[in-house]
Amino acid sequence: MKLSIVVALSSAAISHAWAPVSNRSFRQATSLNAASIWYSTSTGNTETIAGYIAEASGLSANDIGDATADEISGADALIVGAPTW
Repeated sequence: MKLSIVVALSSAAISHAWAPVSNRSFRQATSLNAASIWYSTSTGNTETIAGYIAEASGLSANDIGDATADEISGADALIVGAPTW
């Protein structure tokens, strides 16, 4: 009798340990919300790749020549592309 009670209680504890927790709040924002993409290009290849990254991340690609100091310093993360000639 005691053994069956112990087995029943341990089974209940184990099954509850794997149950999903419903009171967790999930993040609505990611670090990409405060990121910006900047590029410089000579032949257009870096601009193309910046466009691919922008499309995948949901951000916009910006030419670094059009940037202001406030735009650069205001971002929490920078994704920067430059030609390597």
